[in-house]
Amino acid sequence: MDCFCLQRERVIQAGHRLSRRQLFLKINAIMKTAASHPEGKKSMQIIARSALETINEVMVDGHVHNLGVVKIFSQHPELAQFIPASSNLAISWVRLECGQVLSVHKHPEASLILVCEGSGRTMGSAEQDVAAGDMILVPGDSWHGFEGTRNGFWALSIQFNGRALYEDTDNPNAMFAAAESDPAAALLEDNEKYLEQFRNSSLLRLIDTPSMTDPDVRERLLDCQQTWSDVFQDLLHLRVAMTTDPQHKHVALDHLVEELGHNNNLRQQRNSSHSPVSDATFVSTMDWFRQQMLCRSDMVRTLLMHVVLEGSGEIWHREAARAFPGIPHFEEHGEDDGHHVSMGIDLLDRANPTEIQELREALGEGWTMITRLCDRIASIAVDDTADATLSTC
Repeated sequence: MDCFCLQRERVIQAGHRLSRRQLFLKINAIMKTAASHPEGKKSMQIIARSALETINEVMVDGHVHNLGVVKIFSQHPELAQFIPASSNLAISWVRLECGQVLSVHKHPEASLILVCEGSGRTMGSAEQDVAAGDMILVPGDSWHGFEGTRNGFWALSIQFNGRALYEDTDNPNAMFAAAESDPAAALLEDNEKYLEQFRNSSLLRLIDTPSMTDPDVRERLLDCQQTWSDVFQDLLHLRVAMTTDPQHKHVALDHLVEELGHNNNLRQQRNSSHSPVSDATFVSTMDWFRQQMLCRSDMVRTLLMHVVLEGSGEIWHREAARAFPGIPHFEEHGEDDGHHVSMGIDLLDRANPTEIQELREALGEGWTMITRLCDRIASIAVDDTADATLSTC
């Protein structure tokens, strides 16, 4: 307004050169211009978050999906007028309470999520805790979802195509992943074929061959078992150290406590000294499982530990108990491993669609590697390490 006041003063000062009517018309024109200028139209305005309309759910493909709280800026008349249409910005407040979930979904447009208050967790293509100040970059067509933790969170969801994701609730610009009603059951169904294949592996077949009457074969097999048992203790500790999810951590700790020192039990029950096995194929296959405990997600660690390692262990230890009746370790483990398989099953029901696909792939990889490990044990035991025949799993 200062520039218009200055113009008016200059006109008034020059009034001696203008007629009264000319002076009136000029001042009136200046005041009209000032009234129509954005800076002169109104003062700063504050709009409360609660003043925005709330969307809580949308219908997609006949299914209702809970959104938590979504408040779209463009649905408020003052905000819609204030944000330039040419900016192509679509901004929404979003809120999830503690334990509330926006299930995994995707949309063609990229989104920027600014966490303003509270804490939560991402799901989908990345699983990570987030807190106030974090910025989440979601590429177009990337599977993602969110869960509120502690006191939940408020965030700003920003798109760059001028249209908010849920602006049209009858036709939202998002696709939700189909939910597995029972993820753990689906994985265990896949697991049945791997169990059957493992029962026909070289190591299991070795138990009923004449080679098992050879003391050297038996000692080499026990040396391999002892080496793997020692490594398994490392895997238990690695899993506990690397697991972050509280529920997975609780199961991992319980499992460690129940398994702790079992390798030493085997060592004490053998009436001979242990010769560690350094066969390259054997060692590298065990190292693969170490790598999984170090680098994979909590879900994958749980799957590999309970479904693959304990599942294969239950079968092997029961068969080994027949071949080594004087070593209680095998019979005891055959009984315990069935319980250890079930310890992690409930956790797998929490898997989202993206995790389910990852778990199915990890399940196949895990069985391939444990079968390869056992095949190598069989080859080492019969002293046929030059040209080992691997089973298919």
